[in-house]
Amino acid sequence: MTKVYGFVAEFNPFHNGHKLFIDKIKQEYHPDVLIAVMSGNFVQRGDFAILDKWSRAKIAVENGVDLVIELPFAYAVEPAQYFAQGAIKLLHLLGVNELVFGTEQKLDFDDLAQKIMQADVEFQQDYRLSSADNLTQHYQALGIDISKLPNQLLGLNYVTQIAEQNYRMNVNTIQRLESDFSATEIRRRRAQNISFTDLVPEATYNAFETQRIVTWDDYFPYLKFQILSHSVGELQTNYQMVEGLEFKLKKEIEQSHNFTELVEHVKSKRYTMARIRRLMVYTLLNVKESDINNVYDNPYLRILGFDDVGKKYLNSLKKSDVDLITKVGKKEQKKLNLEIQVDDIRQLITEQEQNFGRIPYMKGVN
Repeated sequence: MTKVYGFVAEFNPFHNGHKLFIDKIKQEYHPDVLIAVMSGNFVQRGDFAILDKWSRAKIAVENGVDLVIELPFAYAVEPAQYFAQGAIKLLHLLGVNELVFGTEQKLDFDDLAQKIMQADVEFQQDYRLSSADNLTQHYQALGIDISKLPNQLLGLNYVTQIAEQNYRMNVNTIQRLESDFSATEIRRRRAQNISFTDLVPEATYNAFETQRIVTWDDYFPYLKFQILSHSVGELQTNYQMVEGLEFKLKKEIEQSHNFTELVEHVKSKRYTMARIRRLMVYTLLNVKESDINNVYDNPYLRILGFDDVGKKYLNSLKKSDVDLITKVGKKEQKKLNLEIQVDDIRQLITEQEQNFGRIPYMKGVN
């Protein structure tokens, strides 16, 4: 049986910790194929990916990943449960039989996943709307501390999704070291014009030198326009605009001079900073619940990059019913409608096409 290993990543940006993680997978498990499902141009915490999806996919393939698949926006910019739901579903569609993820501590994830599945169903259904305190307390009641261990939370949700959906996928973990946590440090150093060459492969550093980096500062005027030009009723139709947040946005935008100020004014004990930032993304992009549901109901596999091993594996998948997308034409445009919509906003600043005419990066492919 082919050993198909898969993992989930954002690579925001790809750093030496990621390279170490990939090397450890190959050394410990010897996969026949290694697949990464990677967030596109927006990441889970409600931010623009620091480098575009094509650059990050290329760097991943150059550093040992055989195949990179895009995690659609509809899953990528969501709380851990729904982020995991989409990622694991795509890995399942790809025929992955071995999941691997990094973890801060060695835990019995299968046992913890069973506890989560047996927890209050109503709470699980309200997961998107739960406050940070409620979510933390809920997990603590199950004997799980997620307050400072983000990878633990994602890992638990990955394993829970496998169990709930009865996917035939084994779970493997790689112990994360403190030195692995460098994505935030890279972004901090770059913002302060401090060298970070010791933290990233040369390809990542070169991408920073050649690519226009976008941040919320670039898009605050667009966000402000969306909030001011739409009525309260219109704002209310945006995805996850609940509990009067549209009134709060209307009020606070008037006294906010930049994105950071707006988030600070809107946040409360009820909502995590990430939750508010995700809401800002939905507002900027005018995303509706129907847009999200359309992606959930019509899954696809968008290929961003592969090597020769990945190509051979893709050829074996073409015989199945999996919808593989390597380029955007008329047929694919409807299915990728939301992704094209959200990528277009990046192009406003970078002027780099993200969909039409783009093909996957191919390394050493004959």
